[in-house]
Amino acid sequence: MRTRTVESAAVIAISLFLTGCSTGGAREKTTPSATPAAEKAETTRRCVDAIADRAAAHKGGAVRSHPVPEPCARLSDADYLDAYMEGLEQAHRAARKTPQSESAKPSDDSGG
Repeated sequence: MRTRTVESAAVIAISLFLTGCSTGGAREKTTPSATPAAEKAETTRRCVDAIADRAAAHKGGAVRSHPVPEPCARLSDADYLDAYMEGLEQAHRAARKTPQSESAKPSDDSGG
């Protein structure tokens, strides 16, 4: 009887060990391919672009921070504020480049 008890305990222990290993493999398969940091960076980039587009559509580049653009909805308040400021800066840089190139052309033509 004693050997049956030992054999039964060994079979149960091995079964539990193998069951634990198989669930570990299932966890690895469900791991998302993108990291949370990469997802956050992509969301932030889309938010910055949305704010820059909104600022470019307004004269003077003034844009209210609310309502929040759709790509920004998942960001925290602090991350949204950073993206908002970066989007405004992006729009202002683009606006500064455009008038300079347009104003340079007429001055070159008139001076020539």
